[in-house]
Amino acid sequence: MSSVIKNKLTGVFVPVATPFVDQKLDCSKLEANIQKMNNSKIRGYMPLGSNGEFRSLTDEEAIKVVEVIVKNRAKGKTLIVGTGRESAWATIEFTKKVADMGIDFASVLTPHYFAGKMNDEALIRFYTEVADKSPVPVMIYCIPKSANGVLISPKAISILAQHPNIVGIKDSSKENIENFINAVPKGAEFYVLSGSINKFLKGLQKGAIGGVLSMANYLPDLCCEIQELFNADRYQDAEKLSERLCKINEKISGHGGVAAVKAAMNLLGYYGMEPRLPLLPLNENEIEEIKKVLNEEGLLV
Repeated sequence: MSSVIKNKLTGVFVPVATPFVDQKLDCSKLEANIQKMNNSKIRGYMPLGSNGEFRSLTDEEAIKVVEVIVKNRAKGKTLIVGTGRESAWATIEFTKKVADMGIDFASVLTPHYFAGKMNDEALIRFYTEVADKSPVPVMIYCIPKSANGVLISPKAISILAQHPNIVGIKDSSKENIENFINAVPKGAEFYVLSGSINKFLKGLQKGAIGGVLSMANYLPDLCCEIQELFNADRYQDAEKLSERLCKINEKISGHGGVAAVKAAMNLLGYYGMEPRLPLLPLNENEIEEIKKVLNEEGLLV
């Protein structure tokens, strides 16, 4: 079993952006994005995360997003779906709704509304309860900047990693990814994925097996190439490419967030479209800056 799960999680995942037109979910454009990304080297998809603006979707819309991706993903592409809610009960209920649709894993964000109470004991009990009742394996999603500062500790990870239905963590924190990697008990079937291009290569160097990278929404193959070069022991080339992509990322999503990711997608042949309010779209000057960055890097045709 471990080789199956490890294989499904090894590589680069797209944290799928949700296209909106006039603030409405546009399934045809999402479908077109998935069909185009199927031809890239990405390992799979992770919809209903931060880049997918999952907090701005109704449950009905969220289910529709999953339906579109399940229907259009290429054979062999792994599907990790964000199902986290603020209670264990609500998380379990939503996970059950999408589990039968053909997903591989559920990604569960740290609960954070009662941030001051989210200590190790609370988080361990939360994830244990969810994993006990989830029909699919669970991944922990750690992103303090979007979760009211809640950071799951390596100590909690060392305990949760031993649960048979908790198989990994997406680390989008500013912490040292090595702390999570080292917290995994020997022999545990639990894997670490980087949640940012900025720590992707370092994660691979320390034992992570992949990444869920916002850049993969618009530069999927270049993101995958970092891991390919690393696996081929071409470490200097991997470092050079990583530095290049980190600089691009800093000028795009590092500056403008999800709206900038969508703008870059629009420029590079995908349908990023607009963000949903309260997120504001970029203005014309900001879009021109992104266009300039991509043009200088020889990425615009």
